[in-house]
Amino acid sequence: MDILSLAVGFLVGTATGAAGNYMADRFTDSRREKKQVKENNRLWREVETRFPDLIDEMRADFSNPEHRDTRAFFIKSSKTSIGFLTEPCFEYHTDKLPNLQPAVLFLEREGFISDITPANCPMYRMHEHFVDRLIES
Repeated sequence: MDILSLAVGFLVGTATGAAGNYMADRFTDSRREKKQVKENNRLWREVETRFPDLIDEMRADFSNPEHRDTRAFFIKSSKTSIGFLTEPCFEYHTDKLPNLQPAVLFLEREGFISDITPANCPMYRMHEHFVDRLIES
């Protein structure tokens, strides 16, 4: 066996192995993305099914073009008021939406919102993927 055929065999084997690894990674990534999209859709259907009143109210808030950029909201009683605000915010009332607290806890746990409470009144920030789901439907 001469050195040239050995070198060519080595290069062809290396190229074949690299190409096979690349294709396997590409198809695995594609499968993972499809699985993630399917899981996200399932989770969103669960949110809509479990908390329809809150989702409907949030959709109504975003239907106004002036509020499309609002991302923060407070949870409070309709009988209370909030003092100074540094940004536009929505308000959702515990006495009008009976399952508001469980809904907010679920949304926070699943990564749709984040708690940004500055003082005593619970305040949350909506993540963009959550707002996109609210606006698209």
